[in-house]
Amino acid sequence: MSLMDLTGMETKELESFVNDLGEKKFRGNQIFSWIQQHGITDISQMTTLTKQFRDSLKTKAKIQAPHIIDITKSTETYSQKFLFELDDGMKIESVYLPEGKRRTVCLSSQIGCPLDCKFCATGKMGFIRNLSVGEILGQLLSVKRNIEERITNVVFMGMGEPMLNYNNVIKAAKIINDYRGLNISSRKITISTVGIAKKIRKLADDKVPFKLAFSLNATDDKSRNFLMPINKKFDLEECILALKYYNQKLKKRVTLEYVLIAGINDRDEDVKNLSSIMKKINCNLNLIPYNPILGENFNRPNRAQLTRFFEKVSNGGRTITVRWSQGKDINAACGQLYANNHK
Repeated sequence: MSLMDLTGMETKELESFVNDLGEKKFRGNQIFSWIQQHGITDISQMTTLTKQFRDSLKTKAKIQAPHIIDITKSTETYSQKFLFELDDGMKIESVYLPEGKRRTVCLSSQIGCPLDCKFCATGKMGFIRNLSVGEILGQLLSVKRNIEERITNVVFMGMGEPMLNYNNVIKAAKIINDYRGLNISSRKITISTVGIAKKIRKLADDKVPFKLAFSLNATDDKSRNFLMPINKKFDLEECILALKYYNQKLKKRVTLEYVLIAGINDRDEDVKNLSSIMKKINCNLNLIPYNPILGENFNRPNRAQLTRFFEKVSNGGRTITVRWSQGKDINAACGQLYANNHK
């Protein structure tokens, strides 16, 4: 008999679960608090539950706690990359990114990725499977236990495309946001997408309160088809319409992510097109210098090239930020996550 994973359950689910076991519903809230707030991994440690109930619970449920195989620490910044092994032996990576007062964790949502973006190492893994809610949250709780600090921000920008694991990602984000657990503000939780247009619309229709980041990375369909093959299914026009729908329905701004690759998407015509795109939607822009990965010969722009592009983009009142990714020296920066799952 497979054990129920308590880590991926919301309070209402836990209340129903314990009620079916003959316990009062408030026990569900206690279990939620022990896991999500206190970060315990052993049911025996839930000392507010009776010993009899704890013993019974162990035969029916488990707490998802992925095994930490390795922690790689950057010598350039304070970032750390975590390599996890899941119950089925599959491996994933997450990143801890401290900066100023912020303590951010970058979470993975899939093992590998089916989208094969040219500038991203995760796509080189192929796609193996989606992560469960418990496996997503297990990363965050494991990092928190290890660093022993309060997490302030969470970004779903690790391995995989979050919108292709929509239900599990949204549920995990809601649990992260829950005041009875980590209580991380919805404004501090960001979900990224390469442009699954129908899911962007679904975010709006579902009134999802978390921040949205859109990986743009090219300003015309030809370039985007090359860099991001998903553009052949959801082209730029369709994505822009979906983002405008999101803007209008939720009255929320979107963050555009633009990985700048020298000689590929930093031309004068890209400046013009990017300025035009930014006028069509309510957005901010993050310019991200390309981070090298194995198997691709793209070049990272130097500071002069980056400054030139930055200064030429007409922001029209929008905020433009250059985001130098942390953890480049340990392959933990934007686009560099890769876990070897070959037997």
